[in-house]
Amino acid sequence: MGRSQKFTQLRQEHPVFIYDSFSFKVKSGDITVTYKFIQSDDIIFEPSITFRNCAAEAFDTSLVNTAFFNIGMIELTSYYKACCSPRIIVRAGALDKEQISFWKKLIYRGLGEFLFRNNIETTEDDLFEIIPASDYNYEPVNLELYEGVIIPVGGGKDSVVTLELLKEMNCRPLILNPREASVQSAKISGYEDYIRIERSIDPVLLKLNEKEFLNGHTPFSALLAFVSAAASIIYDRRYIALSNESSANEGNTFFSGIDINHQYSKSFEAEEALHSYIMKYISPSTYYFSFLRPLNELTISRLFSNFKNHFPSFRSCNAGSKENKWCLKCPKCLFTYIMLSPFVSDEDLADIFGKNLLDDKELEPVFFELCGLKGIKPFECVGTEREVRAALSKKTDISGKSDLPFLLKIFNEKEKDMLSTYRSDFQKLLKEYSDKNLLPGNFNMILEKNI
Repeated sequence: MGRSQKFTQLRQEHPVFIYDSFSFKVKSGDITVTYKFIQSDDIIFEPSITFRNCAAEAFDTSLVNTAFFNIGMIELTSYYKACCSPRIIVRAGALDKEQISFWKKLIYRGLGEFLFRNNIETTEDDLFEIIPASDYNYEPVNLELYEGVIIPVGGGKDSVVTLELLKEMNCRPLILNPREASVQSAKISGYEDYIRIERSIDPVLLKLNEKEFLNGHTPFSALLAFVSAAASIIYDRRYIALSNESSANEGNTFFSGIDINHQYSKSFEAEEALHSYIMKYISPSTYYFSFLRPLNELTISRLFSNFKNHFPSFRSCNAGSKENKWCLKCPKCLFTYIMLSPFVSDEDLADIFGKNLLDDKELEPVFFELCGLKGIKPFECVGTEREVRAALSKKTDISGKSDLPFLLKIFNEKEKDMLSTYRSDFQKLLKEYSDKNLLPGNFNMILEKNI
C-alpha cells in the first residue's frame, strides 16, 4: 500500500485525535510536565518534559500553566502525524479564533516535509480541523522578567557564534536533551552552568512507527520556541536569542500548492508569528527572536572561524550527534565543510572532520544537490545554493587550479562559465545584512560591530 493510501486509510480508522490534558509535579527542584494525547482507546500517548534545577519548590507553578498548555499544542504534532486524523479536539484548554489560525498554519507548514515525503497532497483546511472543547482560558503571565538572555544551544557552529558574541549580556545557555557537543559549546564559551531540559518520546509512538504508521519530520524548532518561552518564566530571563539565519528562509521544493521548507519553523515568517504569539498568549515580557537572522550562512561561517577553541568539539551533524561524531556522509557534514573551507585552513579542516570531504567521490550525489546541479535541496538545515556556489568558487581561488579535490574539480568543470559570477556573489554575501529581523537595538549593535 502506498503512503498516500495509508494516509487515507488511517484517517478513516482514526477520525479524531485528542489533546486531553497535561499535569506536572515538582520534585527536588525539578518540574516534570506530562501530556496526555488520545488517538483511540488503545493508543494513548503520555510524553513528558522536565525542567531541571529550577528552584521549583519556591516557584509559583501557576505562572507557567499557560506556557505548559502551549507546549502541548506543538508537542501533539509528533503524535498526531501517526494517523493524521481529520479532527484535533483540544480538551486541555480554550483557544480563540486567532490561536486556532496560528496553530493550523504552524502545524501544517511545519509538516510540509512530512507531507512531501509521504506523497500526501492536501491543504491546510483539509488536513485537519482544530476543535476547542474547553472553556478554561489560560491567561498570559504578567511578570517583570530579568533583562537577561536565554540562548538555546544545539552544538553546531551557529549557536557557538551567538554564545561567543553575547558573552557580556547576562546569558544562560539552554540545552534540550544535552549531548556532548552542546555541553562543550557552552563550557568552552565560558558559561559555568546551563538550563537543562529533558524531553521524552512516548515508546508507544516508536512501536507505531515499527508497524508502519505514518512517520516523518516535525517542526522541532517550534517546539524549542515554546519550551524556551516556559524557561524564560521559570528561570527569569526576558530574551530568547535563537541562532537562525536568513538562509533558513529558502525552501527545498514546491509541493501540493506550498513551498516545502525543512527549516520552516526556523524561517523569519515563523519567527515573527512565534514572537507575536508568545507575547500575546504566554508572556508579554518574553522577547523571542533570532540573533543571527540578519546574516547568511557564509557570514556566520566566517565569524565561527575566529573561535578555533571550538573546532575540536562542535558538531553540525544530526546523524552523528548521538555518538558525538561527524558521520561524514550526510548533507549537513558536507555543507558545513564547504562553508568553512574559504575561512579555515585545510589542516584545520582535516583535524575537524578527519578527511577532505571535497575529495570523497561517494558524496557526489549530495554535492550536486547542495550546488543545485541536480535534484532538490537536501532536507537538512543547510544554506542556499547561492552560498554553496560562492564558497566553492572562493575555495578554488585559494587552492589554485593545479590539484583540486575531486568534487571541487567537477564543480569547476561544470560551472566554469559562471565562476566569475559566483566569486562576485561571495563578496556580496559577506556584506549582506537583512533588515528582516527582530533584533532589539543593543543586540543589533553587537552584531554589526562584529561582522
